[in-house]
Amino acid sequence: MASQAVAQSRREVRRAEIAASPANRKLVATWLFVSFALIVEMFGIGAYVQNDNAGLSIMAWQPVSGVIPPLSHAAWERMFALYKTIPQYKLLNQHMDLNGFKAIFWPEWIHRLWGRLLGLDFGVPLVWFWWTGRLERRLRPWLVTLFVLGGVQGFIGWWMVRSGFQPGLTEVSVFRLAIHYCFATALAIAVFTTGLVVLKPDSERLVPALAARYRTARWFAMISIVMICVAIVAGTFLSGTHAYTVDNTFPLMQGRWIPPDYGHLHPFWSNFFVSKVTTQWDHRLIGTIAALFVLAAVVVAIRADLPSRARDAFLVMGALLIVQYILGVTTLVSKILDIGIVHQLNAVLLLAAAVWAYFELCGRRRA
Repeated sequence: MASQAVAQSRREVRRAEIAASPANRKLVATWLFVSFALIVEMFGIGAYVQNDNAGLSIMAWQPVSGVIPPLSHAAWERMFALYKTIPQYKLLNQHMDLNGFKAIFWPEWIHRLWGRLLGLDFGVPLVWFWWTGRLERRLRPWLVTLFVLGGVQGFIGWWMVRSGFQPGLTEVSVFRLAIHYCFATALAIAVFTTGLVVLKPDSERLVPALAARYRTARWFAMISIVMICVAIVAGTFLSGTHAYTVDNTFPLMQGRWIPPDYGHLHPFWSNFFVSKVTTQWDHRLIGTIAALFVLAAVVVAIRADLPSRARDAFLVMGALLIVQYILGVTTLVSKILDIGIVHQLNAVLLLAAAVWAYFELCGRRRA
């Protein structure tokens, strides 16, 4: 009996060693980084749908059967008839014919299809890695949690879409849009960070004494993460109110540093969420402050003579920041929405780079 227990214990140890082997860790991390890339692509599709006011074109949430689009003229007519019942059609699109409806239907259908594909991309490899013993035991509960949160994000998306069906409304609630976008951002960064943890376990991180040496650079990386997050949140309200359509000059607005229409709504707090002038000015200011912190972090990192991977992370963060600021200003002055979509995508990449920079300077846990 004792010998069987010992043999079982040895098998368990052997499985754990195989799961934690460099080859398996690299395989699992690659899967997670690919999942992150697909989520980032989802941001682009979602931004296109939102900017094109296409998100209300599908009136039902059908996680399984909804994968099949209308396949006949009669099915298209039924779908179009449903769309005609909502305020967006009655107030904005009464001129629309069936072809015009199809033009807004397909982006939303692709957006939802991509969400389903993300579920398959994450769920199927998760089961396979688990079944074949390539998944470390410590990761299993967390990865299952991430999969469940992906389903929650789909529900939040439908909850957001439903808000646009209310009487008198022609688009989704800006508050629910912000929640949907921010939850997606958090989920994407969680997947990315998990990939980093898998690829570089605790035993391969900086020893505590060396990590303490880079405390200042790590602090700047953390502040950069916080400021980028705040800028992203502010950007969701700018996008939700379509505030990029007003005051298309930079750096001044209406010829002033602070536009005269700033804070003109009552109550005052509502300006931060629904006023086009206020949300745009806030995003400009917060984005600029975030940019200064990121630049400061890069300078500190260069002067601190960091390990090569950490230095590379800070340099990537700095490069993405420059791209992000150029994209933001270009979107504003040109009003080209495709550039704005890339701006939203790059924001997630910038945040991921900041997280990577911080992660590389984290020390291993003390014994």
